[in-house]
Amino acid sequence: MPEPIEAPSATRPRRCANHPAIASAGACARCGRSLCAVCATPVRGSLIGPECLAAILDEGTPSTPPTLVVPNRGDALTIAGFAIVVLASVLPWSRFGDSSRFFAAWTLHWSLVAVAGALIGLAAALYAWRRPERPLAAATVTGALGVVVFVAAQLHYQHPPPLSIGSPAPLIAMMGAAIAVIGAVLKGLAVVRAGRVGVGPGSLR
Repeated sequence: MPEPIEAPSATRPRRCANHPAIASAGACARCGRSLCAVCATPVRGSLIGPECLAAILDEGTPSTPPTLVVPNRGDALTIAGFAIVVLASVLPWSRFGDSSRFFAAWTLHWSLVAVAGALIGLAAALYAWRRPERPLAAATVTGALGVVVFVAAQLHYQHPPPLSIGSPAPLIAMMGAAIAVIGAVLKGLAVVRAGRVGVGPGSLR
């Protein structure tokens, strides 16, 4: 007597790996685990399970490029140079005449250009030292101001007010301006060198 042929059993649907009582809606594209509609999260056209979701999101997050940090090389010289000019403004910038008194550098002459440029340069150098976000721009600005101060002090020494001659104060201011320019040049070179070697955050301080 031939044996009875069993009817084929219906294929049992796959179940969610996290919720066995719920039918699977798909598989995780990263690990292949079965997922129900509650567990599956669509990410860039694929289903991702809760176990792999954090890793997928981390992989898709663009990395922030490192901020270029350069040493504060030259800042001290720049600050000191401009400070020398500001202190020299207390002294008489001319001999004889009305401009030979103290604080006469603040009168309307080339000395005023030199002292005002030194004050602006000192403020810019201090700001760049405390907040070095744009070191190359800071070096350019302070260097240009140092040149302006040097030229103005030299013009005052060579062309003092009427009925007077130049005093040592403009020469001191020229020395301070030269120190400030040297500091700005050193800072600019440090920025260029750091950019070439790809200095990262905190590498140079």
